[in-house]
Amino acid sequence: MSAATRQMNSAPSDVIAATLIALAVGLAFIAGCAVYYGRQITSRRIPMQWGTDGQPAWFAPRLIGLWFSFGVTAALSAFLLVLALHDPQKLTALIVATVSVIGTNMWVHVYHLKRVIRWQSEVPAN
Repeated sequence: MSAATRQMNSAPSDVIAATLIALAVGLAFIAGCAVYYGRQITSRRIPMQWGTDGQPAWFAPRLIGLWFSFGVTAALSAFLLVLALHDPQKLTALIVATVSVIGTNMWVHVYHLKRVIRWQSEVPAN
């Protein structure tokens, strides 16, 4: 096998390895936020979605509210990575989708937890 062929065969492995590192960093960030902000959230049930009026639309138990984003990020990323391994022709698109899911969920998780803390301070008897 020529050096060029070996290099081409290792490129998808390198891309997947980099994506796995991005996933690990993203999940560590989301977990860190759940622990850090979770210490500030004392409510047993926390808002999971906000209505157009800015009020909570529905609630979930605290544990689910804090860790839901972690689970969704892990599940969606795993699904997309399995698809990438199954269909190498779509590797680039699936890796972009995976990294987009990770980055978006990192941002959404921080935004959500900060908003829950703000809500909690406005409605102390929850």
